[in-house]
Amino acid sequence: MILGQVVGRVWAERQHSGLDGRRLVLVRALASDARHVAVDLLDAGTGSTVLVATDEAAAAATDLPWVDAAVVALVGGWDGAPT
Repeated sequence: MILGQVVGRVWAERQHSGLDGRRLVLVRALASDARHVAVDLLDAGTGSTVLVATDEAAAAATDLPWVDAAVVALVGGWDGAPT
């Protein structure tokens, strides 16, 4: 799982037909600043803090075995301060 912030939307020039109608977003991981393209299951807006499922959890959430990152939760009230 990755806690991250949606940087913006990603458009594919070509994609697998299983992704038709699904939004793709670019997510910046808060812990490492790494960028990930994820299937957006919740229509998260730019700037939203989100939880991204990875690997098998992402495939299960989307019912698509080749998906390895999916936005599965919007995180509210988190200010980034360590607890």
